[in-house]
Amino acid sequence: MSAVARALKIHPGERRVAISLIALSFVVMAGQVIGQSAATALFFDRVGTDALPTVYLLQGASCLALMLVMTGSLGRTDQRRAFLVMGAALVVVVFAERLALLGDATWIYWVLWLTVALAVLVQTVFVWGIAGMVTDTRQAKRLFPLFAAGGILGSVLGGLMTAPLVHLVGAANLLIAWGATLVAAWALGGWILPKVRHRPVQRASRPGPVADLVSALRYVLRSRLLVWMTLAAVLFSVLFYSLFLPWAAAAAARYPTADGVAAFIGLFSAVTTAAAFLVSAGATNRLFVRFGIALTVLVLPVLYVGSFGILLVTSTFATLVAVRGVTGVWLQGVASPAWETLTNVVPSDRRDQVRTFLNGGPSQAGTAIAGLIALVGTDVLTPRQLTVVGLVTAILTLVVTWAIKRSYATALVDALRAGRPVFADGASRVAPVPLGSEAQALDSVLAAADDSSASVRRLAVQSLAGVDDARTDAALQHALDDDDQGVVALSAAALAGRSEDAAIGDRLRALAIDPDPSVRAATVAALGVAPAPIGASIASAALDDPAPAVRAAAVRTLGGLDIDAGRTAAIALLADASALVRRAASDTAAAFGDGTVPALIDALGRRASRDAALDALIHVDLGDHRADVDAFASELLVEAERDRDLADAIPGEGDTTALLRDAVLARGRATARTAVRAISLTHNDGASLRTAVENLSANDGAQAATALETLESTSAQALVRPLIPLWDRSEVRQHDGAIDAIDRATHDPDPFIAMCGQLARIDEPEGAPMDVRTTMPEMERVLFLRKVPLFDELEPADLVPIAEVADEQLFADGDRLGAEGEMGDGMHVIVTGAVHVRSGDETIAERGPGDVVGELSLITARPRMADLIADGDVRTIWITRRAFEGMVHDRPDVAIGVMRVLATRLGEHPSEHHS
Repeated sequence: MSAVARALKIHPGERRVAISLIALSFVVMAGQVIGQSAATALFFDRVGTDALPTVYLLQGASCLALMLVMTGSLGRTDQRRAFLVMGAALVVVVFAERLALLGDATWIYWVLWLTVALAVLVQTVFVWGIAGMVTDTRQAKRLFPLFAAGGILGSVLGGLMTAPLVHLVGAANLLIAWGATLVAAWALGGWILPKVRHRPVQRASRPGPVADLVSALRYVLRSRLLVWMTLAAVLFSVLFYSLFLPWAAAAAARYPTADGVAAFIGLFSAVTTAAAFLVSAGATNRLFVRFGIALTVLVLPVLYVGSFGILLVTSTFATLVAVRGVTGVWLQGVASPAWETLTNVVPSDRRDQVRTFLNGGPSQAGTAIAGLIALVGTDVLTPRQLTVVGLVTAILTLVVTWAIKRSYATALVDALRAGRPVFADGASRVAPVPLGSEAQALDSVLAAADDSSASVRRLAVQSLAGVDDARTDAALQHALDDDDQGVVALSAAALAGRSEDAAIGDRLRALAIDPDPSVRAATVAALGVAPAPIGASIASAALDDPAPAVRAAAVRTLGGLDIDAGRTAAIALLADASALVRRAASDTAAAFGDGTVPALIDALGRRASRDAALDALIHVDLGDHRADVDAFASELLVEAERDRDLADAIPGEGDTTALLRDAVLARGRATARTAVRAISLTHNDGASLRTAVENLSANDGAQAATALETLESTSAQALVRPLIPLWDRSEVRQHDGAIDAIDRATHDPDPFIAMCGQLARIDEPEGAPMDVRTTMPEMERVLFLRKVPLFDELEPADLVPIAEVADEQLFADGDRLGAEGEMGDGMHVIVTGAVHVRSGDETIAERGPGDVVGELSLITARPRMADLIADGDVRTIWITRRAFEGMVHDRPDVAIGVMRVLATRLGEHPSEHHS
């Protein structure tokens, strides 16, 4: 089993999910073919094929309505419950319809036909929705094609089983077989899905399904490619059902009983699906490489033109079976994957919406149009004239598809210019073919390698690096002489794996130590396509680069070239000073899977690396190390509860004791958040716990309260309940240790809390004298800054770096703090006194203690637009732009917090901040 799993790229810890989802896809598709065969046969036998045009109209409207309902409801309800309810509802409907068949009422056959059409939509959402819930993005890339393969095998086997089942139980009882597969699918779904309800912390308001459809339509109308694809989707649907109608009539005439029709349809489905699978596996990629994706889509209308042309000459049963079989094989095996892959040029955040629109709106409209044409044509046109209508539609579709081919080339270039690598997305369920295996895309990227824009050339060369083609080698060789060093770096890395020229390796090493950090980062990031001996050595040296972007690129690249060295580097850089590097190290460590767990557990013991280690552990199977994580979480819970008790015991409401209490609470909350994240790794409702933690620090009090409620409603509520008072201060309890709480704080190992404790002791009525040396001026600034609205969102400890870079300044009455027209180089926080803001002789504002003047100078270098004049003696805290920029480099989390508040204040009162 291990060898098979490795061959299928199933990682350890994924076998249960992979096998169960393959089984789910298999069962659903096998049942779907059986049910479709039964419904079609019974409809033909009891209603007749003359009713197909009307049922097409009903089918198009029903499917469109269901798509809107599902789009809206799935975004607003618990997904696990929604999937299981839709599966159970389908089971009930199918068995109820089988009972209704006993009465032999004509209406039930209409309902049965529509049920099958709607079931296709429901079961698609059911299977792939469940798969999306239990796999992450990286797993989806590897496993979704396996799930699709399971579905294909189920379709083939279901089709082959239909005829024997018909002979045993009859066409009507095929519904029981279908219902049995639905029951099995529902049970599998319940077993696969997590057993807890994932409740969102706060439901963001989102547009309804109609608004989603309108949004997608507006986006589509801005793209020539998508406009043509919308028209083609309508026409392809018309062609499909226009050819299905004579085929169905011929099948009903050839097999006069429902059992005979069901057996034939099942066998036809099995043969065409199997043939399409063989074509897809053996020829599709080669066709895409040789001719391009758009051209293979163009073949489909050509086949329809030929099919309707042949039917003008002869329309025997054998001819209809042959032409529909050929078009069906090409549609399933080549055109459908090509069609889905065309949308890879759409930005990823829009791709699913566009696919849903194309497959829902235009396709269902085409179904209704086909029904309307057949319904009207049956009364006024002969069968031959209807065939001519189909031929004309096929020719029109050919013209539209040719327009798709032309606009696709333009869309590829636009994607490059927009900075989207067109080869970045590999095969997946919805786009089974990577664009790197496609001729037209390659031609577009080769042309872009000579674009006038350096950014486009970089992206083009980056895309070409993984493509094995003689023209690619020539383009990369030419790019070595590019004026842009980033293009040179990317081409050199790509050629190092294709050429034996040692000078290319030397060129790479020189670029990796270029004075420009962006060139170094681009070079190191490109080393993933270089030979491992060259790339690993250069990436290893770059791990100590002073630029965070270079270190981040180095750890990612090294992880792909040398597993042992990459794992060691990733664990070490979990404690890097840069959040960018820590994230790269975490992603790299997680990519190594279960083998990295022991090292990540060790990293939890180091404060600097624990958050990044937790980020990585979320994505791996803990295996036998769950107890280690629980022990780590227990230690943190004790620490957090100790800070809770200490904060509760601190007496008084003065400024200094409030500072001490808030500092202790801030540390306790940070520890508690880490503890809950660790707990989430070993609990079934881990996603809910993590979501709650992310929202605990929300500025919106209602959102933070909802997060606390979420914590208390999970299976870990007994563990997290003692932490709630760290945030909900209405639950403060009295402690006997209040007398020595401040004393304990002064001896705390945290230097900042110790200083806060010393400051609180000074303010005690009978406080002991203390040598504070140089700490008091800084702590006085911290106390004052806490009262300044600009800094009120920062934790007490985060005010220290601001206090460290600040200077005190004194101004006499009439002194200028800043002059109109001069370049501002900092801001003043007024401690005492008042400042007039004047433009000419007019006073436009007055600022007092706690107010800020000149704050725009922190982020701009524009001249001041007013004079700042002291009114009486004024004392300020002065923060220069250079000092603030240094803090941005050293403490970006603090600086970003200040800038966020500043941006909010400027947005609320733009006219008051022009000084």
